Amino acid sequence: MMKWLKEQNRLTREFIRGDFASTLWMAGVAFGVLMVLGLVLGLFMEELVEFFVGMFSGNIANSGIMDENGTIHMLPLLFNNLRASVLTICYGLIPFLFLPALSLGINSLLVGFFAAYYLTNGMSMLYFFAAIIPHGIVEFPALVVSIALGLYLCRVINDYARHSTKGAVKAAVVNILRVFCLRTTPMFILASVIESFVTPWILTLI
Repeated sequence: MMKWLKEQNRLTREFIRGDFASTLWMAGVAFGVLMVLGLVLGLFMEELVEFFVGMFSGNIANSGIMDENGTIHMLPLLFNNLRASVLTICYGLIPFLFLPALSLGINSLLVGFFAAYYLTNGMSMLYFFAAIIPHGIVEFPALVVSIALGLYLCRVINDYARHSTKGAVKAAVVNILRVFCLRTTPMFILASVIESFVTPWILTLI
């Protein structure tokens, strides 16, 4: 079993450093750029920020992730993140549209909007960073990987639709499953633990 896991881990590393690297790199850069853009836009479009922040807060309230006391529950949070990750990847099954890019845009802009919301309302940026950074260091990369996997899948399916490349889609799905199981899922688990237990403790110190 351990030998098999080591082999799967090796194949995962090769995929990430090889065919998947350019897609992952582009998704990461785009995520960072759009976060900054969201911050800049949010400083000048306060009504838009209020709308998105309110919508996000409403979704959180209705998801069961957080109770009325503001306590975050780890398992619902983890399930929500994994479900969103799977859906984002599956969007890549639709050829030519690159729908995972929508998830990239929404999530990255939303982070920027929240930063702008804190700034425009005179709220503590120290509190904002303390609430975001501890779990975000792990969760944002996991999110970027999920989005990049969806974009990669869409790219492979596009190539198959154009050229009928035999075996390409199957190989891509196997590689995507490896990355999801051996990289993305552990990262989301760690992020959920941090957000549920570590971040609230840090916030009590501010």
